Amino acid sequence: MRFSLICPSYLGSYQGAATNREQKIVRMIESVMCQTFQDFELIIVADGCERTIEICKPYFYEYLPKIRLLKVDKQKTWSGKVRNAGISKAQGDIITYVDTDDYLGINHLQIINDNFGTYDWVYADHWQYDMKRKEFVTFRTNIDVHGQCGTSSISHKRELGALWFSNDYSHDKVFIDTLKSLSKNYGRIPQTEYMVAHNPNGIDI
Repeated sequence: MRFSLICPSYLGSYQGAATNREQKIVRMIESVMCQTFQDFELIIVADGCERTIEICKPYFYEYLPKIRLLKVDKQKTWSGKVRNAGISKAQGDIITYVDTDDYLGINHLQIINDNFGTYDWVYADHWQYDMKRKEFVTFRTNIDVHGQCGTSSISHKRELGALWFSNDYSHDKVFIDTLKSLSKNYGRIPQTEYMVAHNPNGIDI
């Protein structure tokens, strides 16, 4: 099983954006490259963002062919066209996602690989930083409640095709509803090592 990790990247200003995103995209790349499971490609889709290309290009040459860089015209914030562009170029069997301001533990892909089985798509709990406790804690996902399961908790077969049709902050819900309509063959897998290090509700490390 080979993975394609899709990472949309716009490093310009927008409401709710994380701080220090130029440093965080480097953190994300390095966490992906350190995976114990190494059969993957990381597709970074620059959403009209030349700075993304500038920052990622040295890593592109260092880790070729594991990193692929795409550029699309600037889209409306949360546009599904950015992730769909990555899916259209993906060569892996399984699509999964990572945001520029989050990162992965070393066993993230291995856990998904070991538990994906014969499902068409899966979702999992993740780790989320607790600003009060100053540590990562388990976040229990729920695909039936809006806001309780994010993009990066989900992995799916590439053959399901382009899945992103929303152009606003409801994109996660629309994505999940689309997956449900396409296949009932899905399941929960054990907690992955996806580290949510930013969200607009106050997490930003």
